Amino acid sequence: MKILAFQGSPRLRGNTAILLSQFVNGARAEGAEVDVVNLHEQNIHPCDACDMCECGEKPFCVYNDSMRDIMKKVRGADAFVLATPVWWTGASSLTKIFLDRLYGYKTRDYFGGKGIFLITTYFDNHIHQQPLPGADIVGYVIQSVSDFTGMEFIGHLRSAVVGTVLEDTSILDRAFKEGKRFASVLMAAKQ
Repeated sequence: MKILAFQGSPRLRGNTAILLSQFVNGARAEGAEVDVVNLHEQNIHPCDACDMCECGEKPFCVYNDSMRDIMKKVRGADAFVLATPVWWTGASSLTKIFLDRLYGYKTRDYFGGKGIFLITTYFDNHIHQQPLPGADIVGYVIQSVSDFTGMEFIGHLRSAVVGTVLEDTSILDRAFKEGKRFASVLMAAKQ
């Protein structure tokens, strides 16, 4: 079982990276092989809708950047985890650029029939008065991406904190358990 995890925060030791790490540890504890791609460390040019790929009908995108190597990894993966902070009610710009670039690939060939899990983190000092809708908005986007690409959206872990997730052992435990559950569900489905 190969899981490819996309870490969409530029903060490689921030809340998103920490929760993803816990999730990955849980999946590995269940026997999954997990490869983490830090989108911040990749060279991904934004899609400009030039349509040279004819919306994924040609086997290339005009930009020869990190997406070509990432998509090779995508093809070999059984499932995906996408972790992003929520800024301004949406996914991080790194995550958005990555998702937009999927336009240039035959996405059902790469993603069809595979599972995806979403992790969102956000700072919310108003959570008790009026929760911000950002995590749900990102969830709707990933559900739409899943529908378009033929993936199964298996779960969504939301973390709204005022400080660091390291101060909340319950969310760390939950991330670990969700990683184990995700790997377990995928392995059972493969049998």
